[in-house]
Amino acid sequence: MRYLTKDERREAILQAAMRVALAEGLAAMTVRRIAAEAGVATGQVHHHFASVGELKSLTFVRLIRDLLDAEVVGEEASWRERLRAMLGSDEGGFEPYIRLWREAQILASRDADIRGAYVLTMEMWHQESVAIIQAGASAGEFTLSDRAENIAWRLIGLVCGLDGIYVLNMPEMDDNAFNSHLDKSITLELY
Repeated sequence: MRYLTKDERREAILQAAMRVALAEGLAAMTVRRIAAEAGVATGQVHHHFASVGELKSLTFVRLIRDLLDAEVVGEEASWRERLRAMLGSDEGGFEPYIRLWREAQILASRDADIRGAYVLTMEMWHQESVAIIQAGASAGEFTLSDRAENIAWRLIGLVCGLDGIYVLNMPEMDDNAFNSHLDKSITLELY
């Protein structure tokens, strides 16, 4: 059996925390639960991370980075399809990430570590959206009536608002309605 370096052990604990977060949520991320998942003593978790708050926030940021980097559409996709995928993919495998995002939004109001991580991930999402909008404009597919940064925030705000209504299971906001509203807003903003 090979011993892990300090960095390898830290990464193994972080990977375990990511598995716990996706399967059970941020609230389930106790030192004891993460240590059990990683197969280490609880002292190892404390040794590698300053606090459970730090570990939760790092885990959340890493998982959202994975979500933002996921290949949802291929290289041949139009800029509209790429933007649509960045703002709200219908890919069912992303549901654990979306549940985590919703939980972090709620926890952000009372947990400074999660709030910082949530703000960072919103900025990451915004940057990715801006890059797609700018690339689509450069390719001649999008027409910008405002700065790409402003358009991206409006579209992200719309998605967050629609998602807030969607989770209420109102019959007026099913998958089709969500997609229709988002598609119409993309058209109004960029065409």
